[in-house]
Amino acid sequence: MKHPSLILGELSDAQQSHKHKLMMVLRKYLPNRSVEYCSELIMYYKLHLHIEVERQDRLGDYSPHLGKGNRISINHNLNPYDFLITFIHELAHHVAYKRYGAKHQPHGAEWKQAYKDCMRPFLMHSIFPSDISGPLTKHMHYPRYTHTTDVVLMKALMKYDRDKFVLLEHLPEGAIFKLRKNGRIHLKKGKPVKDYFLCTDIAKGTRYKVFSVAKIFPTISLKT
Repeated sequence: MKHPSLILGELSDAQQSHKHKLMMVLRKYLPNRSVEYCSELIMYYKLHLHIEVERQDRLGDYSPHLGKGNRISINHNLNPYDFLITFIHELAHHVAYKRYGAKHQPHGAEWKQAYKDCMRPFLMHSIFPSDISGPLTKHMHYPRYTHTTDVVLMKALMKYDRDKFVLLEHLPEGAIFKLRKNGRIHLKKGKPVKDYFLCTDIAKGTRYKVFSVAKIFPTISLKT
């Protein structure tokens, strides 16, 4: 028996079963209207998708493995629209790899064009709500190496987060905070520098630039 699909042509029973299993998993993480298309993209490009625990230094990553499939990983705790953008970002790495091989800059012109190409169907079919699609469309004119550095887009995405949080920009100067709930490093908020704040490691005195809309964990265990 053959089954219709969005981009794969007719599917066999085995392919339809695989697609159904993918969709069952992805429904937990993606906006409903994107689940079927993303499932078929994974099948079309023969990708291995790994859902990871939260990583502080990245939302997702991509690793090409010749002859062994290609691996995309995404943090499990992203809201559905953040998860989708991250998926498209990592998919674009694979598309750029397929087009140009390994000899291109990871977030250079080739990746940016692939990212725009991969994002276009989702914007054309209004998968994102209007409060996200506006800043996302603007962001895609000149996409950055990570959408998390786009303050306007991040604030729009945060409205859909499942968990409550505090942003660094909401803390008063001199407040003490951590970047991870169970982290051991305590930072003191300093002066603003564009979209960042200069913050100081209480123990070592090392200074860091921390993004103004970073989700942080205030602490009262130390005095300012």
